[in-house]
Amino acid sequence: MTKKIRKLDVKKMEPIAKEATRNALKNYIWPSGRDDDLTLGIRLEDEYGIFELYFSGERPEDAIVLTEARVNRITGEVSVKVFLPKKPEAGNPPA
Repeated sequence: MTKKIRKLDVKKMEPIAKEATRNALKNYIWPSGRDDDLTLGIRLEDEYGIFELYFSGERPEDAIVLTEARVNRITGEVSVKVFLPKKPEAGNPPA
């Protein structure tokens, strides 16, 4: 008898993605003035739950992706990509 591996569902993965994304964003400059357009997109793949924060546009191709968190559905391990400018480090002028 083979044991079926239980995969994490969206309810369990979303808080993992949220915390990791929040921590990752501490080093980046958040764009102001468009929070009303902020959208969370979620899609499930076999191995990963993918959570994208983006500004929606009038058309889907106008959306601007800000972050992508990938949560492993078996281990709960998470990685986050941020597509925003980094904050300048203390003592360094902004670029």
